[in-house]
Amino acid sequence: MYTEKEWNAATKIIGQIAQEHHVPEEQVRSDMEEAINAGRIHPNPAVQAWWATFRFSGKEPTVEEFILWAAAIIRDMTS
Repeated sequence: MYTEKEWNAATKIIGQIAQEHHVPEEQVRSDMEEAINAGRIHPNPAVQAWWATFRFSGKEPTVEEFILWAAAIIRDMTS
């Protein structure tokens, strides 16, 4: 779904966030997973439609997949 280069870039972003906030990467991942899950269950139909466009490889999206998906949306919006 994503290239190794893209995946590594997303993983690096997680590490940078952890470093900037002086927390372990596991905490960043946990916090982001919590935010992702909260967003996925939001009751607003427009929000649900947006989330329906998110394709991920497993049962639940990974933090890397979310970062790459969000980056693609932002890139498309600014192009």
